[in-house]
Amino acid sequence: MIFLIISTEQGLVCPIYASDYEDAWHHAIIHSDDAWKITQGRKEIVVAVIDSGVDFSHPDLISAGWINAGEIESNFIDDDGNGYIDDVFGWDFVSNDSAPGPTIDDPVNWHATFIAGIIAAPKDNFGIVGVAPNVTIMNVRILNADNMFYSFEVFGNAIRYAAENGADVINLSVTLSDNSSLYMDDIEYANSLNIPVVAASGNNGLSVISYPAKSDNVISVGATSSWGETADFSNYGEELELVAPVGNSEDDDNIISIVPPDLYSGGWGTSFAAPQVAATIAMMKSLNDSLSVAEIRDILHKSAKDLGDPGRDILTGYGLLNVLKAVQAVLLPPEDSSYQFLAIFPILAVITIIVVKKRKS
Repeated sequence: MIFLIISTEQGLVCPIYASDYEDAWHHAIIHSDDAWKITQGRKEIVVAVIDSGVDFSHPDLISAGWINAGEIESNFIDDDGNGYIDDVFGWDFVSNDSAPGPTIDDPVNWHATFIAGIIAAPKDNFGIVGVAPNVTIMNVRILNADNMFYSFEVFGNAIRYAAENGADVINLSVTLSDNSSLYMDDIEYANSLNIPVVAASGNNGLSVISYPAKSDNVISVGATSSWGETADFSNYGEELELVAPVGNSEDDDNIISIVPPDLYSGGWGTSFAAPQVAATIAMMKSLNDSLSVAEIRDILHKSAKDLGDPGRDILTGYGLLNVLKAVQAVLLPPEDSSYQFLAIFPILAVITIIVVKKRKS
């Protein structure tokens, strides 16, 4: 028997009603707010959140959900022939039905909704804003109301469902103690379709990366505190590729997102670092959806802000996610192997303008 549990290894701060958290501190750290001047994403770009089931009734997610245009709702026919009847809004692999969001008899855990908010909450001067506020969330449920499941095969089927039904990037904020071909083959299959898979490194504060993030076919993401050090709970190791800001487990400053039915809260866990990277990939694909998985990983690595020891290290991987530089790199890939030029490009442009004006005077 396979036992996965998420909720006891991460948590919420006290949920509250919100007025405006769109200037939340993590956006300034990863420069997503600067990247919005270039793109806020496109609705056609789909991020699959394979998790506990998203509650799209939250005011900050009402318009963010993916709709399967090939399916007719509630006609009890598999219109698009994908093997799933009436999957207009995704699929619930827990109840094996077409309602991955909450129902009266089948509530969902807050976890997936919190993640979806980090990715795609709209920029509308209310509540929070996601890293990629204009992209779409595909709702694929694998975790029950207690945030657990018992089957690698179900996990694999969910990954394959997302890959075959239009996902452009897959977010896996789940942690497992072991790997299995029952889901690893499906991750490899997603990669073969040019779909990056992003996963959380784990929340035990140990020098071991959890599966599936440990896989070579997955982008492994850890967490930092609000001041840039490895978060107290974040797992680390040789497989770690990137880190993103979440805050420590005891911090007052944790990343803020949404909680069903209409609340907001701070939260901690690498589960909330991974979606920042998934959202960045969605922004990159919004500009160029032909980017390969290898190209995306290369850009993310080279555009990251190096932390700790020079170069890649076990605590922070290639460094801190930089959304602006990753997006810029899609538009202006450099001739050499370094993306550091992008950081000084605006400064060079200003100097050039000054010089030109001086010569004309």
